[in-house]
Amino acid sequence: MKNRILNINYFFFVGFITSLIFASCKVPYDPPIKTSGAHYLVVEGYINSNDVPTDIKLSRTRSITWGDTASYINETGAHVEIEDNQNNTYPLYETGGGNYSGTYNLNTSGKYRLHITTTDHKEYLSDFVACKESPPIDNVGWKFNGSDVQVFVNTHDPSNQTKFYRWDYTETWEFHSEYNSILQYNSDTSVSPRSSQVYVCYQTRKASNISVGSSEKLAEDVIHEAPITLIPYHDKRLSVLYSTLVTQFALDSNAYNYWNAMKGNTENVGSIFGTQPNQVKGNIHCVSDNTETVIGYIGAGSTQQARIFIANTSMPADWNQKGNCDYIEVPPIKDSLAFYFGVQGFVPITPHLNGIIVLGYYSSEGPCVDCTLNGSPVKPSFWP
Repeated sequence: MKNRILNINYFFFVGFITSLIFASCKVPYDPPIKTSGAHYLVVEGYINSNDVPTDIKLSRTRSITWGDTASYINETGAHVEIEDNQNNTYPLYETGGGNYSGTYNLNTSGKYRLHITTTDHKEYLSDFVACKESPPIDNVGWKFNGSDVQVFVNTHDPSNQTKFYRWDYTETWEFHSEYNSILQYNSDTSVSPRSSQVYVCYQTRKASNISVGSSEKLAEDVIHEAPITLIPYHDKRLSVLYSTLVTQFALDSNAYNYWNAMKGNTENVGSIFGTQPNQVKGNIHCVSDNTETVIGYIGAGSTQQARIFIANTSMPADWNQKGNCDYIEVPPIKDSLAFYFGVQGFVPITPHLNGIIVLGYYSSEGPCVDCTLNGSPVKPSFWP
């Protein structure tokens, strides 16, 4: 019996030492990141033919490094113009932040390309493309599937000529602060009635995903419930009222293949079963150096738009979750006001009164009270 106890203790001891050895062998592995000093030109946009602004965005890729601040490199000071196959040119004017814009009613029977000259005197041309006219959007709809809200688009082309589609969208939503403040803190360490509301705000965001669809393998040119965006349960975008404006582009097969490959590169990688990223070639080339990589695909034609609104009242009753927003009471003493409102960033909400005597100010952290920290108080012109 004694030997058995000794053997058990021995095995426990060996197991303990072994676990220590293996634990000591575990060291963090920081794989080296191969960076490139090249800043490739990125060209985003579409040549609109139907009196709709043509907006072109020029930027540069950047190297991924430790401590990356995710800064955006805009390509400013460039000369950008549209050219047609009849030697006509249509200038685009810089509007700031690497954006270039112009509005023209182009002949849809012509072919068009983009001509870019950057400040380092390099020239870039996109391939000539024919105008593709988009059929109207039938409707933008949504459905709640029990865990999130799927926004989708329906369209069709009775002439069976389009076949390939891409959709872009811009989201806007109304949201409210946790508390409705009627007070404001002033630079002279005083508290006074609020001069402008910070309870109701709006936020707008451009699409971050690529949406494409094809009816090529169907008997009819019909797109049914093509997914646009997915809104998760409890998402604040649907806390009051949400809207998305969908823009539809008609593509040729080359453009569709480009955008579909880009979609695969950005959304379907990163897992063991995901697709392998591939180098997607667009239709823009550097004339000055044909070995230089340029990112982007420029199409041309008419677009169609449709907007949808989704109200929080259409969501389940528990959609909105109360934020982690506690409140405190700040005494009406200048040093306390300066510390909590000036240094700590708290915002006064309402006064604590005893008759007409102010005993303190109920307050909470800035994001819980001041919606302008995350949006704009200006109501969009299209908002109901």
